[in-house]
Amino acid sequence: MKRIRDEGRMEGLVVGALFGAAVAAIATLLFAPKSGKELRKDIGEGTSKTLEHADEYLDTAKKKGSKMVEDAEKSASQYLDLAAGKSEGALSKAKGLFNRKKNEAADMVDDTAETLKDKYNDKGESYNTYQYKR
Repeated sequence: MKRIRDEGRMEGLVVGALFGAAVAAIATLLFAPKSGKELRKDIGEGTSKTLEHADEYLDTAKKKGSKMVEDAEKSASQYLDLAAGKSEGALSKAKGLFNRKKNEAADMVDDTAETLKDKYNDKGESYNTYQYKR
């Protein structure tokens, strides 16, 4: 992040320097004792040089911008992969816990059913309804 901030400051410095140079060149030409024809020629040359520098700066800015986008995409991809891995781990743990609790519940149901069967069978033997037949 610091690197990006420092690059932004450097780009601002370069832009400021180019703008300052252009303003200084135009001011010098306007206040110089030259004829109108010479002055227009000098302004045209100064404008051409400034535009060339601006094109160079634009190319540099495009390259740096592309690099920054690539770096951001790479970082985002890494964070997404990390998040996906963590959520897969959490999902796996949740599935394991669910299965363990499901098995515990099934065992409890089976135990309860066996206990009820045993109690019913005990009652049936103690109170055999067939002994009261006429």
